[in-house]
Amino acid sequence: MQAKARLEQRHSFFGNYPCDARLCHIIRRMQNTLPGAPDAAGLQAPEDSQSWMLRGSRLHAAGQLEQALIAFEKALALQPTDVNAASACATLLSALSRPMAAYKALLSVEALLLETADGAANLAIAAESCGDLARASMAYQRALVLDPHHGRALNNVGLMAAAQSQWEAALECARQCLAQDPAHAPYHVNLSDYLCGARRYAEALAVLEAAALRFPDDLDIRIRTAAVLAFNGDFEKSREARLRFDAATLDYFKDFLSRSIAPAYLDHRLRGPQGQLPDAFQLYTGQAFEAMTVCDWRDNERAAATLRQMLDDVLRTGIGRDWRDAQFYGLMLGMNEDELAQIRRISVARISKDLQSPLPPFVQRQNPVGKRDGRIQIGITVQSLRDERHAHALKRQLALHDSSRFAIHLYSPTRHPEPAHSEMLQAHVASVTEIAHMSDVEAAARMRLDHLDVFVDMTFDTAWCRPEIPELRVAPVQIRQLTWHRHNPPRPCDYNMSDTFVHPDGLDLTPYGAVVRLPHTCWLATHDEAPEAGWDNREKAGLPAGALVLCSVVPSVMLDPQSFAAWMKILRSLPDAVLWLPAYSLPIAANLVREANAAGVHENRLLFANRLSRVQTLACMKHADLFLDTLRFSANQGLEDALRIGVPAITCAGDSMASRLGGSMLRAAGLNQCVMQSPDAYVAEAVRLGRDPQALQQLRQQLLAEKAGAPLFDLAARVREWEAAWAHMAERTRAGLAPAAFDVPASASTAKL
Repeated sequence: MQAKARLEQRHSFFGNYPCDARLCHIIRRMQNTLPGAPDAAGLQAPEDSQSWMLRGSRLHAAGQLEQALIAFEKALALQPTDVNAASACATLLSALSRPMAAYKALLSVEALLLETADGAANLAIAAESCGDLARASMAYQRALVLDPHHGRALNNVGLMAAAQSQWEAALECARQCLAQDPAHAPYHVNLSDYLCGARRYAEALAVLEAAALRFPDDLDIRIRTAAVLAFNGDFEKSREARLRFDAATLDYFKDFLSRSIAPAYLDHRLRGPQGQLPDAFQLYTGQAFEAMTVCDWRDNERAAATLRQMLDDVLRTGIGRDWRDAQFYGLMLGMNEDELAQIRRISVARISKDLQSPLPPFVQRQNPVGKRDGRIQIGITVQSLRDERHAHALKRQLALHDSSRFAIHLYSPTRHPEPAHSEMLQAHVASVTEIAHMSDVEAAARMRLDHLDVFVDMTFDTAWCRPEIPELRVAPVQIRQLTWHRHNPPRPCDYNMSDTFVHPDGLDLTPYGAVVRLPHTCWLATHDEAPEAGWDNREKAGLPAGALVLCSVVPSVMLDPQSFAAWMKILRSLPDAVLWLPAYSLPIAANLVREANAAGVHENRLLFANRLSRVQTLACMKHADLFLDTLRFSANQGLEDALRIGVPAITCAGDSMASRLGGSMLRAAGLNQCVMQSPDAYVAEAVRLGRDPQALQQLRQQLLAEKAGAPLFDLAARVREWEAAWAHMAERTRAGLAPAAFDVPASASTAKL
């Protein structure tokens, strides 16, 4: 929940006036120059541009916008270089929700507009509103060349910089605006918002407190103060500030938070509780979690301590919390298994309590399993089908299921779906239902109509996760394909899917729920894309020819400071090594460079990939010498890709499923010796391999030799094992037996491990 700039709204068209004020300014000027021009209702059409302008002005004043626009367009046609006519057309086109047409009107006089600072700023505003950021930037800079103190240009350049997380540039613009016009309250607000964007909360708070003395009744300043106090960890002061809000101010505060903490792209963040106002603790942890997504770990220790304080408060007071975000981010904060298990149990209970559903309780149907058409009915919620990579992998998995035994019903959260999204899967499923437009209750009710035997949630801790749906109960057996945790709350899911590495032999399974152990790995390696041909050398891949290339391909949110610190130790011990990382955004790269410098590693040894297609990235990855798995949350897909194309890897087995899944995958790929049992051993092994090219080459050869028979890459066999688990759970439930732990026998085709 980074304090995103809700910022002052951009100055509108044109000059120093908002839309209508600018037009009124034109009207007054024309009335002074053409006192005898015909009125708006004159029967005779004007013959010159000035008269058409006056007619348009009068029509606009009468509220006849379309007729006024026609008049202004006539004026512009008669005088194509008339900036006032073009500006008037653009003003009305903007008011009529036609921004592109407004922009085109201004482009017709672009050269003239660029002769003045106001004109250049007007053009920039129109360009920006239409997404032409390159021309907008050029025009704003032109305005500032003509007038370095141009307020609108400075303000909007700051906004553009903030939108790209260029906080220092944004702050410089905000300070200049404030110095020029300290009596303008929104400039104080902008400065505080930019400081929040840079996570400099104490400075933002100082700006707001000073502004409050000058503008004591300004709502934007008051509500931001309450939020920034929370971001800064001043929980009691934030609570006190809220208590001073009346009902209208509280509503305004809620609206502000809903906008300022909303993700820019709805498919890029875990959906939070609906309709709830976060308290100061939630605001604080939310911004800390968002910082973690860009590898800003400076507040991690305090965030973990705050979560523990919140957990203690819940256990003491009995007042639960919806912690759907904390159960994920807590893994990267290094919280232990027991703490995370408590967080999950508390979160499930709170989600259940907050549900207000008109649905009747779920009642298990009495028909035998498969009665509907002789097949076991499986319901699966998936991620967005608009993601081609995910859709391709899903299709590959579905094609391998035994359709004579299992009828699979797919539930897709694809926003604005197109027929092609589901058509590619139709041949392999009984049905595809889009649920993005449905409420949780509507989606659950729709799923119940399919009379499912087993419900499989494949969206846990993703942007498409809707934990309310399984809590409403849609099938007699409910499971999550992966949960990243070894503990399983008693509801809403009945079984805890795992494998014999995540929950190894000798581990007392009692605290972990009804654990289903697959024989090799619970990770389904569904991707089969081949690296693009032609990337035959490191030079083309942008990698140094003579260096030891270590790599890790992992989403930034799953990268943690413990892993990065271990990598820096490895680099310090291997002076000829470089670390190749994904094409992270500039803010993420800047944070990692800062961490590397602090660890005594020169930033040139961090190589960030170019933005390439997936198959091109795989082609580049082939040139890496060793893949370094992350410690607290395994790289998963990146690790699978590396192993599939023949890059050896090492991992460290922790205590959670998230940290042990890498070991599960390596074991299933035939590289048992690459699974370390401690961070120190992990670092030592990476250094040993880095100093022994022959050992690295032997690992690569072993990986390629094992690939044909490795369980990790025998997707058909792994799918059969999942089907065996589904069938056993369904039959057990039909027999009236409670969920209980069991092991799934190995598929005969890969029983050699």
